[in-house]
Amino acid sequence: MPLLPARLLLLATLCLPLAARAFSVTNHESLTRAAVDEALAAEGTSPLAEYREAMVSGTRKEDLNLHVKWTGWTHFFRPGTSLDTTFRKDSSARIQALWQEVEEAASHGDLERAYDRVGHLVHHIQDMAVPMHVVPVMHTLSDRFEQHPIGQKALAQPSARVLEPMSGEEAQVSLALETLVVVRSDVLAVEGGTIPWSAFWAEPTQEGPGEFGAYGTVGNAFDTPQVTWRGRTWAVDPAAYEAFVTARARAAVDYSRAFLIWATRRVTALDQARAQLARPRWIPPPALALELMGGAVTSFQGLSPVAGARALIPLPWTFGLSASYARTLGGPLAAGVGGSWTLALRSPPLLTARLGYAKGLDLRATAGAGLSSVGGALHPELPVGLRLHTQWGQRLSLSMEAQYRAFAPSAAPWAQGVTFTVGTGFTWGDN
Repeated sequence: MPLLPARLLLLATLCLPLAARAFSVTNHESLTRAAVDEALAAEGTSPLAEYREAMVSGTRKEDLNLHVKWTGWTHFFRPGTSLDTTFRKDSSARIQALWQEVEEAASHGDLERAYDRVGHLVHHIQDMAVPMHVVPVMHTLSDRFEQHPIGQKALAQPSARVLEPMSGEEAQVSLALETLVVVRSDVLAVEGGTIPWSAFWAEPTQEGPGEFGAYGTVGNAFDTPQVTWRGRTWAVDPAAYEAFVTARARAAVDYSRAFLIWATRRVTALDQARAQLARPRWIPPPALALELMGGAVTSFQGLSPVAGARALIPLPWTFGLSASYARTLGGPLAAGVGGSWTLALRSPPLLTARLGYAKGLDLRATAGAGLSSVGGALHPELPVGLRLHTQWGQRLSLSMEAQYRAFAPSAAPWAQGVTFTVGTGFTWGDN
C-alpha cells in the first residue's frame, strides 16, 4: 500500500504551481556533507558524524516536501524587508520555526529528530548563496543557475576563510548580504570585456514588503556560451560560470559550517540539561494523507456498516481539503443504495492537544458538497461534521469523524442520522 499512495500524493502535490528552489537537491546534499566534514574539525562537534545522514536527509526533504512549501513557507529572503505573501511566510520564518523544533527535540533527548531539523534549516542557509533567492527573482525549474551542477573539486579544499560559529538567523542574514554584494558589484568576464551580474538578476525597482526583482536585461542566460547585452553578443568561457558557481557553493559551505558548529554545541547542551522545552501548544504540521476508513451509520432506520477511502490535502492558513468515498455494506435499506462522495473543506484546528512533545491531536470542523447514489439516481447533499486527526510517526495517520449529511434522500441509510468512521493510512507530513 505505501508505494501507490506515495505516488498518488506526489502527483497531487505536483499539480500545484512549480516551486522555486535554489541549488538542486543533489547540490544541497553535497554542500551539507562538505559542511559536516569541515565542522567536525572544530571542538565539540563529534555528534555530527553520528547524525550526518539525518542532516543530509533533512536537507533533501526540505526541497521535496512540496506541500509544506506551498502551504507555509517560501525559500526567499531579502535582508531588511519581508517577503511574506498572502499565503506563505518567507524563509526567515521557516528558520525560526525549525530552530524551535531543534531545541524541543534536543531537550527531550531525541537527537535523531533534532539533527534532521538542523538539516532542514541548513538548506535555507545554503539558499542564501543563490542570487535568485536574495535579489529575489521568482523562477522555475528551468533556471539555468540551478541546473549547473557543483563539481566535487569545488568542495574538495576547505576555505581559507574562518567564520565564527553563528545561529541560523545570523548565518542567513550574513550570507544573503554577501550574495547581494556580489550581484551588485562583481562582473562576469567575457571575451573583450565584462558584464555585471546585475544584468542577470535585477533587484526590485522599489523597496518594500513583498517586492521581487526579475531576470536582468540578459534574461535567464546563466551558463550560456553567448550572452546578448547592450546590443552586442558576447562569448563567455564556461570556466567563468564555473568559477562563479564554485564561489557561491564555497560561501554556502562556509556559513553552513559556522552554523553547524554553533548548533551542535547548543543541541548537546540541551540534551544534557533535559529541561524538556516545549512550544506552548501543539501545532499540527501540514500533511498529505490517503486513508482507508470504516465505521457505521446510525439513524432511526437502524445501523449500517460503511467502508471507504479518503484523501487529506493541506491548504494555506492551516485549512485543509478532504475528498472521500464511502459505501454501505449491509443493513435494512442496503438494497439499491450505492456510495456517497464528499468534497469538504477542513477548518483550522478548533482544539489541539499534545501526545508527547512531537505528536498531538487536532479537532477540525468539516463542511462541503456531496453526492449519493440511491435508487439508481444521484442526489446532492450537504455533509458537515467534526474530525479528530493525529499522525503517528512519519508515515501513519489516524482520524475519526462524525458526519451528518443534510438533504439526504429518505431511502438512504444515513438519512436523519450520523455516520461515524475511523480511518488510517499513509501520510506525508513535514518530515
